Amino acid sequence: MTEREPTTKKSQARLSSLFRRKTVIEDRHEPTPLSSPVQAPVSHYPAYIAEYQLKSQQPQSPVSPLRHSQNSSTGRGNYRPYPKPALAPFPIPGSLVSKIEEREAMAATNMQNPTMPQSPQSSVSNTEETNSVSLLSGRDMTGFPPTGSNTYNITPISSTISRPSMVSTLDYSDQQPYEYTPLETGFIRLVRIAPGHKTMIECEIIQALVTNAPQYVAVSYTWGDVGDIKKIDIEGSHVPITVSLYGALEALRQRQSSVLVWADALCIDQQNTDERSQHVQLVSQIYANAAFVAIWLGPEDNDSSKAVELLSRLAPPNSQFIPDQDVSRILAEGAENGDLLATVSLFGREYWKRLWVSQEIFHAKRVAVHCGETFLPWQSYKSASTCFRRHHAELVFRTKGPDMRRPDKFTSVQTLIHGGPASLPTLSPHVLNGQNALLQVLRASRSQVSSDPRDNLYGILGVLPAHIRQGFRVGYTLSVKDVYTEIVEFLIQSTEKLDVICESVHFPVNTGSAKLPSFVPDWSHVPLTLAMGHQYGFQASGHTKAICRFHDERLNKLEISSIEIDVVQTKGMVVGTLCNLGDFLMAFLHWRALLLAAVEGRTPFQVKLAEEAFVATICLGQITTGYDRSRWQQVCYHVIANLFRERLLHIPLDDILRSHLDMASNIPPEARRQFLQTNFGDRMMGRTFCLTQNRRLGVGSGAMLPGDVVVVPLGCSTPVLLRPEGTQGEYRFIGDIYIENYMFGKAVDQWQFGERELKKYVLH
Repeated sequence: MTEREPTTKKSQARLSSLFRRKTVIEDRHEPTPLSSPVQAPVSHYPAYIAEYQLKSQQPQSPVSPLRHSQNSSTGRGNYRPYPKPALAPFPIPGSLVSKIEEREAMAATNMQNPTMPQSPQSSVSNTEETNSVSLLSGRDMTGFPPTGSNTYNITPISSTISRPSMVSTLDYSDQQPYEYTPLETGFIRLVRIAPGHKTMIECEIIQALVTNAPQYVAVSYTWGDVGDIKKIDIEGSHVPITVSLYGALEALRQRQSSVLVWADALCIDQQNTDERSQHVQLVSQIYANAAFVAIWLGPEDNDSSKAVELLSRLAPPNSQFIPDQDVSRILAEGAENGDLLATVSLFGREYWKRLWVSQEIFHAKRVAVHCGETFLPWQSYKSASTCFRRHHAELVFRTKGPDMRRPDKFTSVQTLIHGGPASLPTLSPHVLNGQNALLQVLRASRSQVSSDPRDNLYGILGVLPAHIRQGFRVGYTLSVKDVYTEIVEFLIQSTEKLDVICESVHFPVNTGSAKLPSFVPDWSHVPLTLAMGHQYGFQASGHTKAICRFHDERLNKLEISSIEIDVVQTKGMVVGTLCNLGDFLMAFLHWRALLLAAVEGRTPFQVKLAEEAFVATICLGQITTGYDRSRWQQVCYHVIANLFRERLLHIPLDDILRSHLDMASNIPPEARRQFLQTNFGDRMMGRTFCLTQNRRLGVGSGAMLPGDVVVVPLGCSTPVLLRPEGTQGEYRFIGDIYIENYMFGKAVDQWQFGERELKKYVLH
């Protein structure tokens, strides 16, 4: 597991030398507490930590007998066991133990019953709002970490969006490096945090079987800036860790009882490549077996406590339902007092971009979200996020006015709707989808970030069925090219389809250093256009299976059997991935000029049919239900002509477009921009219009050039563009393409009737 913030080689060479002290092994048969156990006030415990501590008093099976420490000079002695300290029994009221369960259940019900009537108990009264505030801010309120007045002194999370692949090393000449004891098969390390408050964190590292470990909390967090560190004490050694991890440990530390946690930076020897590779296979078990997963979003920053308060009002753990009118009132108040803006910042934190988060939460029994001194169940975050999506029209309405078009206003609304929990891919439906599960999870997770490109596979393996996990070699000694080409090989063999190659998007130009073959998708690259076959359900090759083979063991060349359709003759201007309304309109005008030049001299009826085909093509055939091609072309021309008149008065329109200016339409003036964006924006972006040698219309990758060959590979849902390159018979894969009338099996029908040939193309 290696998803870490970018770091320099110099800092990497410094942090890990401190991780060279022997790790001790837990022996629960000879309890020796770190400190004398003292009964802690119940109010000092987050409910879920109190619960797991209560359960952890139950007898557990023994862990590894290895507990030899080679450093007798430290006072710990040879063969000194570092067992779990005896926990003082303390009376925990049933209401406290079950409080987190009640919160989670209520929040889950709130998610599942968005329209159920409000009960008197669930009304949003001033009293309950006051209680909600106290839950968020009271130092001794039940359900929150005993952080007291500690403000952590933590700088905000770094703006970088991924994690470095290994723990950095800091060269402190006055420190003795911490040395890990090698792990036996099936064992993991756990960190026991000694009780304390406002002092240096003291802890020890133990080992336990992953399948039979004592109760522990698994931490889900971002490493943050590896140059921003604090020290903790591990068995006498002062070890530097990132401020982000320090904040997470401090949030979980108790005042009078120890707590066991799993955090990758401390529990995995990041300098041991083999161990890191082995933990890829264990991560899903580690998070599944944890009593709780604690999400650490970071310290209080940008009024994050106000944001959490707003979330708790929208999705209170102690209430089943908030009526829509109350949600509207809460949103209105939040817009006025700045709570919504604080939530934008909270939902935009770098944690939500982490690739590994989806797997960690996917396997968790229960999830608790910590931010600064606040705590809420995961379901409350999800329920509040659902509220933002359900009331998105109100959020958009609140941005109206003179500055409605300001980019920050639009971005803020998008962050509330699509950020935070909503930014995490929903994996459950894909995981159950048989052999297609891998490709669908890769697609769903593609916008998530990791700094090690190999983690784009390793970070999702844990959610996939066993037969898929077992199909891959896992190791950080493998090159990125090896990992990514093996994905292509596995998917072709298991699905007998070639759709995976269409995920290789080459516009904008990807400058990745992996030097992948053109047909191998770079999963570390986040494309701004998506493969259209999966998105729109095309079946260009019908129900055929792929006929292909790799030419060498290195998987550098792939031979595919395809039906040739045509060759690109002319192409239009490319619609960029960052463009405004004027760019779209000018692209439309240029593309249509190519069409009119091609049909010059035709009859008016033929021109009309060409115009209808043109509009259907540039929206990739996605004509809104209820329209035929003729009516669709008229409505689209009406909207576009009026947008020209509003935005680009200096551009003259031809007679056909002018004739559509004043026609009757069910698209009101204020909805024209949205109509264009919905039906053409995402479909034109990153693509260009083309005409083939046989006057066929198409829209495909912005990287296309005249001379590119259009083929339909067997087992592929769309036609693709191939560019002759290198030795005879070899081609570069350019991308997928929409060709009018060839998206649902026509090429295969023509081949089967002998009208077209099946040819072999070698991709490199």
